[in-house]
Amino acid sequence: MYDRASRTLVPLSDPAKPKQQLATFSPDGSKAAFVRENNLFVVDLGTMRETQVTFDGQRNSILNGVTDWVYEEEFALVQGYAWSPLGTKLLYLRSDESAVREFDMAMYQGQLYPSEYRFKYPKAGETNSAVQLFSYELATNTSRAVALGATGEVYIPRLGWTQNDNVLWFMRMNRLQNEKVIAMVDLAQRGLMPQPTEVYREENRTYVEVTDDLHFLSDGSGFVLTSERDGWNHLYFVPMSGTPRQLTRGGWDVVSVKGVDERSKQVIFTAAKDSPETQQVLAVPLSGKGLMELSPKGGHNDAEFSEGFRFFINTRSTLNTVPVVTLHTGNGKLVKVLKDNVKLQAKAEEFGLAPRDFFQFKTEGGVELRGWMLKPRNFDPTKKYPVLMVQYSGPNSNEVLDQWDGRGHLWHTMLAQKGYLVACIDPRGTGHRGREFRHVTYGQLGKYETEDQIAAARWLAAQPYVDGGRIGIWGWSYGGYMSSLCITKGADVFKAAIAVAPVTNWRYYDTIYTERYMGLPQSNGAGYDDNSPINHVDKLKGNYLLIHGMADDNVHFQNAAEMINALVKANKPFDQFAYPDRNHGIYGGTTRLHLYELMTNWLVEHL
Repeated sequence: MYDRASRTLVPLSDPAKPKQQLATFSPDGSKAAFVRENNLFVVDLGTMRETQVTFDGQRNSILNGVTDWVYEEEFALVQGYAWSPLGTKLLYLRSDESAVREFDMAMYQGQLYPSEYRFKYPKAGETNSAVQLFSYELATNTSRAVALGATGEVYIPRLGWTQNDNVLWFMRMNRLQNEKVIAMVDLAQRGLMPQPTEVYREENRTYVEVTDDLHFLSDGSGFVLTSERDGWNHLYFVPMSGTPRQLTRGGWDVVSVKGVDERSKQVIFTAAKDSPETQQVLAVPLSGKGLMELSPKGGHNDAEFSEGFRFFINTRSTLNTVPVVTLHTGNGKLVKVLKDNVKLQAKAEEFGLAPRDFFQFKTEGGVELRGWMLKPRNFDPTKKYPVLMVQYSGPNSNEVLDQWDGRGHLWHTMLAQKGYLVACIDPRGTGHRGREFRHVTYGQLGKYETEDQIAAARWLAAQPYVDGGRIGIWGWSYGGYMSSLCITKGADVFKAAIAVAPVTNWRYYDTIYTERYMGLPQSNGAGYDDNSPINHVDKLKGNYLLIHGMADDNVHFQNAAEMINALVKANKPFDQFAYPDRNHGIYGGTTRLHLYELMTNWLVEHL
């Protein structure tokens, strides 16, 4: 810790002890908490006395105050504890992962014999960590278990405190994630285990999303959250007792909630209101009347607000223009341009960055798809060009945005300079187009997305300036899964495909993500198998490049290994490259340069 007044630097804990993580100050700044070796600790900053809160933490077994691998990856929950408003208590999550099966990876670099890294990873349909909540009182140095109000297996993806120092809250979901409950617990209750009171429940036949769009009002009257219950993702005010009140309406999706300005009694949020490609910063009163746009018109806007919402910094860009950063008052009035990025825009022109254009079309099945296309600056409509389709296609994702894409745009421009068109299409299952468009893929990930990418390739092939015999597709992670499906299921349409770190069978992926969109493999075996690329390799006709990091703790190299086995069994030729000791991001040193040069050279040769 650094004391600004005395300009002194002191360690929060003895440096000779094992490392700390997730250190936070108490609300009044008099104490700090942190996790060491899966146990929770509190330090009195006046005396520097360290108090151990939990004692059973153990690697690959018990975690206190920190979450397991799958919670961190899929719920974006890392810190599994929270201070009460007055700093008198801690709420913490305890995870018992002792029954979760381990995954192991060999690490090679700089060693005569490879080392082994083992960690707990629950694959679809397998055993999860068992979770509990506890409340710890600093004054008495005691913990109490908090009842979760449900039997059977549950997730606790969010937790925290209301403005009352005795009242905590948590979000509870069933394993299939089609039921979400927000419950509160008053610690003033007598007894060893305080019981929860349910204040919100949402159910869906498919799944309910977990987001950070949950904001409690300081007066204790209720909270604001987002829900897809009317078919679009909209804002709701939920009173502590009574019926939720819808604050926004219409055929558009709220993207995220920035907060609640209680002084002016309005909710600040972002939304794809004008089109699926754009994003606005908006405000709506808690009454739900009088929607106001705060950001500049057009393009993709995102804002960071000052405490009290008196000002915000907005970052705006478009498909072909660099980000511009501006300062605004809370009602949207421009105060100052902070960064115009004119040098970056000039540099983009100097490098001959090719412009991108939006397009739309309807498939034979009547589905409207939206995309962008990048053409060479010297584009000649009388010529026929090969096309590389780029995509991710995962649930509730968006690649077709009116937003600057620096690194991708540079690589795509280089490909255009080599004579390729580059196109991107968001298929069904992606975001900003309502619940039905998103949830249609439930239980059969890959089916509709592949159909739409194949339809997009056929539409492109029908354009007079496209060489229909030279259409390729590539993607990373979910995008690699999709490119693998397209080169097999769409073997008559695609000439080449690159798959980087792809899932090749959803049975190999983790519980929370996979089961949210697919259900359990025990009850949906056909859904898992029908759209796994390893089960379609016999259809392969074109050129296929498979790339994977061998230390990928997310999408395991097992996916590539099983794909290779299936291709070999089917006697199909393919190309493959492995990056030892690289994780899902495949980076470090010159790794990314090597990867993109590898893909570029391969495309020039095979597309």
